Amino acid sequence: MTELSAAFSLAPPGVPAKKWARLEAFLGALPAAAALRLFETLETAGRADDALPAAALLGVLRTRLIDAGAAFPPRRKSASRLFFAPFEDFFVSRRRGRKRRARIDRAALAPIWGVLAGDPAMKGAAAAAADLDGAIQRGDRDLAPLERALFAEAGAGFSRLIADAEADAAFRADLAQRLGGDDAQAGAAALHDLAEINHLIPLVPYLREAQRLFPRPVSSLTEEQLFEARRLYADAAAARPESAAYALLAVAARMDAPWRALRLHYHLAGAADDDLPHARADAGLIVETLLEDLEGLARGLERDADDDPDTEDAPARLSHFAEFAGGMIAEAARAGDGALCRRVEASRDIAAAALARFSEQALAAIRRIHPVRSAGGSTRLIALRPDIERPLDRLADRAARAAAAFLNGANALAEKLDRPDAAAGPVEDAVTETRRYAGDLVAEIRAAEGPLRVAAKKRMDATLAAAAPLLPEGEIALLKERAAAAAVSA
Repeated sequence: MTELSAAFSLAPPGVPAKKWARLEAFLGALPAAAALRLFETLETAGRADDALPAAALLGVLRTRLIDAGAAFPPRRKSASRLFFAPFEDFFVSRRRGRKRRARIDRAALAPIWGVLAGDPAMKGAAAAAADLDGAIQRGDRDLAPLERALFAEAGAGFSRLIADAEADAAFRADLAQRLGGDDAQAGAAALHDLAEINHLIPLVPYLREAQRLFPRPVSSLTEEQLFEARRLYADAAAARPESAAYALLAVAARMDAPWRALRLHYHLAGAADDDLPHARADAGLIVETLLEDLEGLARGLERDADDDPDTEDAPARLSHFAEFAGGMIAEAARAGDGALCRRVEASRDIAAAALARFSEQALAAIRRIHPVRSAGGSTRLIALRPDIERPLDRLADRAARAAAAFLNGANALAEKLDRPDAAAGPVEDAVTETRRYAGDLVAEIRAAEGPLRVAAKKRMDATLAAAAPLLPEGEIALLKERAAAAAVSA
């Protein structure tokens, strides 16, 4: 995903968190064509169904379509859509943590439009929006003058609101509350989103030009496209030097893989052009934005590995991070940029440590379905033996299967991170301990009688089910044969 990010969003009101997590995971895994059809259905009919969290579902599907590089279906025009369209390269579907430059939360758009349509300071913008909606409904062809009027009025109104918020703490708190509801952090971030949109309004012609010249997704930048981007930036810098860097960030956001935008950075960073005195600094924002994304992914993995070590979505997130980091290092190495390589390698270290932590947690989940107790004197085993009297735990079994599947791919993830030993210890321990425990269970089945033999056989079945990703098929089959033979022994 664009910020794999990939943590689940908050459940919509009235939808249980676990149910929403499952639904979101399902939607995120849909093939692009199926996601597109469902998106169209929800867009045209979903909002009329109060029982359906259409806006939330559309957000998940929109993320899925962006990640897949799919084209969006045609959408009905409205003043709000035309207003926000130039800024869409900076939208993110889920924001975790602080507000960042060139990252505008889609969840903030509706509240911002609500302020535009309803605040007294935005009366001119509200009237311009109404005029534009009326022209759309009439089928007018030339909407450009009305769009320009809307942007002009919105810029003037937002500037008044921002000035009032900076001068009056109580007004600022009220405005943030209108934007974020009871979530003070969301309200403060949405207020920054509003300010950033206002900062971008004068740059709208150049953002639209970037969308026209570089239709998403751009797989690579040709020499011709690099000079097109340079010309676009030069035009923006001549007209709006304080915000011209966003023209570069808009082009960067249209790449099919984020690290491919580094070529634009290196092209402009090496430009010797007196007419573009800030080109090197502005192009540097591409690197800083990419690094913020990459480091955010690494820190998110680190945080979740400690606080919420659920391995279900960890492989996809780690794989995305590894691809992102590898792409940046390849581009940086090609340009001889050792400083950037070192920063990316530092993020790799963080992600590799998170992989190790996830692997340790997975090993612990497997151990939970291998209960043992002291052998005592009458057993054929020594030291500890499987505790076959411990009841099976369905949730623990399910977690162990997921953990084994994770560990099965952990070494491959470590290779992708260029940290091949990151998960080697837990993976090796899981295989060794599972193999030993299964062998001990064969002896328990043979030694036990009656209900205890039945309990030992059930424990064996659960153990081998979880072991399937860890042990070769032939070894699993042999253990099953040995357990079956032990179960019929006298």
